[in-house]
Amino acid sequence: MVFEQLFKLKWIERKEHAFFLGFLYSIVGMVSAKLIFPANVGLMSIAFTSVLLIPSLNALLRMEENAEIREEKLSIKQLFKDHKDIFKVYTFMFLGIFLAYSLASLISSELSIEKLFAAQLRGAGIKGLAVSQGPLYGLILNNLLVFAVCFILSFIYGAGSILFLTWNASVWGVVFGYFVKQASLMTGRNPVMEFISSILPFLPHMATEALAYISAAIVGGVVSKAVLREKLFSKKFRHIITDAMTFLLIGFILVIIAGIIEIKFFAGL
Repeated sequence: MVFEQLFKLKWIERKEHAFFLGFLYSIVGMVSAKLIFPANVGLMSIAFTSVLLIPSLNALLRMEENAEIREEKLSIKQLFKDHKDIFKVYTFMFLGIFLAYSLASLISSELSIEKLFAAQLRGAGIKGLAVSQGPLYGLILNNLLVFAVCFILSFIYGAGSILFLTWNASVWGVVFGYFVKQASLMTGRNPVMEFISSILPFLPHMATEALAYISAAIVGGVVSKAVLREKLFSKKFRHIITDAMTFLLIGFILVIIAGIIEIKFFAGL
């Protein structure tokens, strides 16, 4: 793949480069979808972006599974220290995808948003460009389902869960860009300034939910490689499974917190 040759693994490992990679691949994905599948840009752009990202993420997951074994007693602080690098890469890549879709939504007309990103609008519960929000337990159950699917896809396909991560980043990006556009029209403020001021109250929800899904994606990929490559019940295998279960528990809690924040956020719109 041309892009895989252009961006080497050591370049991708730096978090700011991962942000650029997510942003660039999303732009390429949207342009490709517009040219080849103009009737279904929203979904096909997710597919194109994911295909571009998977080779780099698979290489990073291989490095993560081969990380040095922890000698100290398990602690949350040590756990995040052991895995902080790949979390940074996934998080900044996620933010790059979010920004690309936000800008695409921001510069598009309302009619274009409805046509190009209909799948994202439906996914966010937006009908006729109005928010349709269900009860808290329904929202949390839906997010837990996405969390579980992220883990399962990652376990089976390695970095295949990037499809769901890209999907969520695109949904938030499209919806956020649309709301910023509407707010700037109502207030008369510059869209860029409106974007900067609006992102702050939106970040707690997005960051919390994104971290939960990223946890599931990383855990699934690392565990799948451990099952294939490590001797069952060996020291390294137990180390990997212990970390995985801890991250899954943390992710489960984050999904619940994100659901509560989301209800409060949309209630204030």
